[in-house]
This record gives sequence, structure tokens and C-alpha cells, in this order.
Amino acid sequence: MSWRWPRVLALALVLLAAVTVANIWLHGRSRAHEGTRSQLNELNVLLHEESSLQWKTLASRNTPVKVARELGAIRLREREILDRLPNAANISSQIESYHDVLDVELGLLGVGKTAEALTIEQTKTDPAFVVLAATLQRLEDSATADADLAKHLADLTLVLAMAAALIAIGLLLYRFEREHRRSMRVQQVALETLAEHEALVRHQAAHDPLTGLANRRALTELLGAAHGPHALLLVDLDDFKPVNDRLGHAAGDELLVAVAGRLRDAAGDGTVVRLGGDEFAIVLPGGEPGAVAVAERVVAAVGAPFAIAGTTVRIGASVGLATTADPGDEDRLLRDADEAMYRVKQSHKGGYAVACVMTAR
Repeated sequence: MSWRWPRVLALALVLLAAVTVANIWLHGRSRAHEGTRSQLNELNVLLHEESSLQWKTLASRNTPVKVARELGAIRLREREILDRLPNAANISSQIESYHDVLDVELGLLGVGKTAEALTIEQTKTDPAFVVLAATLQRLEDSATADADLAKHLADLTLVLAMAAALIAIGLLLYRFEREHRRSMRVQQVALETLAEHEALVRHQAAHDPLTGLANRRALTELLGAAHGPHALLLVDLDDFKPVNDRLGHAAGDELLVAVAGRLRDAAGDGTVVRLGGDEFAIVLPGGEPGAVAVAERVVAAVGAPFAIAGTTVRIGASVGLATTADPGDEDRLLRDADEAMYRVKQSHKGGYAVACVMTAR
């Protein structure tokens, strides 16, 4: 996942750039709405000035030409404002309708019909101006609200941009710290795995892969490390080969695993070793009485029926037993146990013998 954090950083930079652009755009919108509000306010002022122009000119006895010139300047400015205002079609039509009524009133004043002009002022001009002024005020209020909203959104996006920047920096720092810790954990796990692998290699070097028992190499170490009186039992399976030939090697392996389990149970505190093929050994602490009891259990356990490959099979065990109290006498111990085991095999099988004294099952 080495690509992940660079992409997150790139995404954060893109997000910051987008927020910056949005902030600039929103500030522009705020200024645009503020300009619209200002223009609407100016338009409202011009309409007020236009509505009072005819009566000011009448009171000052200005000529119709002067009134028309001033009115034209006002309306030209109004048109300029309307051209710049967005979506001004509706307000333009209202202003034109108001101008039509106002022009009739000015025409009556120009010919001296003051009473008729006053009537139009009260019945048409003033109501039209009130509606127009209300519309302009509503548009001005809306532009003010839009400007404030855009400004607030711009401020909010700026705050979000700063928060995003701080979060991105914090996440990156956290990521670097976490990666450092993870690398330390990986190193620790690697060291632990190496130690476990070495332990596994040592275990495999000293154990039989089929049964999991200690192997012949381990037997030498066990006998060399023994102190005080100890015994050795050599176990050779009787009638194993016929079962292996009749049922196949897979059934033979299954039988060997079952025998290994029974030997463990019978050995008690002793250590069971597979020497190879159908030969096993048991190293026991203590003297002959305890070793004899174990030998009897081994003969009985191996002689009981086995359920192998969907059938019942019977085998036996010939056990040779030797004891010693002298450290460093492993060769003699092995020789004596081997001779005792062969005496059982040559006589009747299925029993145990103790160094020159044979006992049948």
C-alpha cells in the first residue's frame, strides 16, 4: 500500500486548491451581490427624484424643455443601471409602466391642468410608485442577503481549508509515526520468526516427522544427559510388515502413529523415541522395578487391537530392557537392551526381557 499515502496527500492538496478557488469565487459573488444592492439603491433614489421632479419644476416655474432635459438624464442613468442588473426584465417592465403614467401626469402639468395631474398622481402615479419601490426594496434586501451568505460561505470555506490543512498535516505526522512503530514491530516479528524458525529446525532435527516422537539423534542426547539410575527400553513391533504389505503404506503410517500414542501413554515420565521403521525406544529415569512396569504396560498396550483403515488389526511388541547407574555407559546400555529385545524376538515374540533375564507375556 505504498501508493496510498502519496495519493491521500495529493487529494488533500487538490482539496485545498479547490477550497481556495471556491473561497475566491464566493468572495467575488459577495462583491457582485453587493454591487447589485448598490445599483438597486441608486435606482430607487433616481425613481424618487423622478417622481418629485414635476412638482419641483412646477414650484420653480421651470420650462417644459428644462424638465424634459433633467428627466431624460435621470432615465438614461436608470437605463444604464437596468442594463447592468441581472434578471432585470420584470423590474424594467414595471418601470416602463410607471414612466407611462408619469409622462401623462407631466403632460397635464405642462399644459396647466394641475387638477387633472393631481388626480392622476393620487390614483395612478403614487400606487404605481409604491409597488415599484416595494419591488426595488425587496430586490435590494435579497441582494444584501445573498452578499452576506456568499461572504459567510467564503469565510466558512477558508476555515475548512485551514482545518483540512491541519488535519492533513496531523494525519501525515501520525502516519509517519505509525510507520516507524510498524517498522519496529516488523523487525521484532522478524526476529521472533527467525527464533521460531531456528527452534522449528532444531525440533525437526531431533524429532520424527511422522509420529512427532524424538528421533535416533535425540536418543543419544537423552542418554548422554541422563544422571543417576536410568533405564532403556527398545521396542520392536511384531507382525507389522504383514499389515503394512496387506493394507498399504498409508495404513502402515496410521498404525505407527497409533502405536506412538499408546507408547506415550504407557511410558509415563519416560521419553519415547522412534528409531526408524517399526523400532522405538523409551528412556526412563529410575531403576529396574519402574522400567519393568513400563515394559508390561507397553506389551499390553501394543498387543490390544487397532482400528486401522476400516478394519481391526493386531500386532505385538518385543521389548528389551536394560538399566544402568553409571553416566557415560550409553553404549553398553544400548547393547544390553538390544540383546534382550532379540532374545524375545527369537523365542516367542510379544513380551519383554531384562538384560539376560527373559520374561514372557
